[in-house]
Amino acid sequence: MRINPILEKDLKTKLRGWRSTILICCYVILLIGILFLYFASNNIFNPYNTHNFNPRMAMDAYNLIITFQFALLFLAVPAITATSVSSERERQTLDLMLVTKTPVRKIIVGKIMVSLAHTMLLLIASMPVIGVVFFFGGIGFLDIIKLLLFYVLTSFFVASCGVFFSTVFKRNIVAIITTYIFLGLITFGPFILFLVLGLVRERYSYTGFSPVYRDFVSALFPSSVFGFTSFYISGSSYSMYYGYYSPGIFSEVAQEIEQQRMASTGLWKLLHPWLANGLFNVVASISLIFLSARILNPIHRKK
Repeated sequence: MRINPILEKDLKTKLRGWRSTILICCYVILLIGILFLYFASNNIFNPYNTHNFNPRMAMDAYNLIITFQFALLFLAVPAITATSVSSERERQTLDLMLVTKTPVRKIIVGKIMVSLAHTMLLLIASMPVIGVVFFFGGIGFLDIIKLLLFYVLTSFFVASCGVFFSTVFKRNIVAIITTYIFLGLITFGPFILFLVLGLVRERYSYTGFSPVYRDFVSALFPSSVFGFTSFYISGSSYSMYYGYYSPGIFSEVAQEIEQQRMASTGLWKLLHPWLANGLFNVVASISLIFLSARILNPIHRKK
């Protein structure tokens, strides 16, 4: 099986260099530093000055690490992919790439695979840091595998969005800004719309608004934050400033969604948030790839 030529070129020129090694080392050191500062701060601000380890701290550290990684996907991947085609256009090398025997669709897929290769390296390198939670229980190996798969599907969608807007706009800065705006709308827009509709129904309905799991999935499935609730360990967390355990807002949302899923029946109970969002990411990514190839194809552009 022949490897994608765009991906092969990047693997030979970039990933074998010293910059990739330094980037991976800095990323892992950053995660370790965040983990260390979290445990250290909880010991310093403990008002009872006890030295007994609370397993809940490990769960909160796990939530902190995976949230940091999840946010990094939306910050780093668009910056890489949103300039993939527009930068070729600015360097006046895009036409040279299009006249080769490589189909336009393979060029688009290659650009996406390049960003996925960088993301996968960082995610796999960080698995030992996340695996620290194994020592305290509550997280299994299968949970880590599902989390990694969710990250890959999310990165695939984010990269597809970046490449799509990179083909639409000629300037790098315009493509990057548009990608971030689009991802912000599709990530937080469903939650805002769901909240507004809930408030309207609560005010003008005699029965009130008590959403079930089907309502959550139908409204929030495009949002990757909705899928991320499958991996966020809900429950009470220690408040270093007030000295008691209380759930956070996102923890309450994740817990409510999980409780509604467990209360549902049939296929809805099997359709976890990360699966619903993952299916959307795959379908949307494939659609964006075909749209990008059609826009970039010089034959269609002449028409």
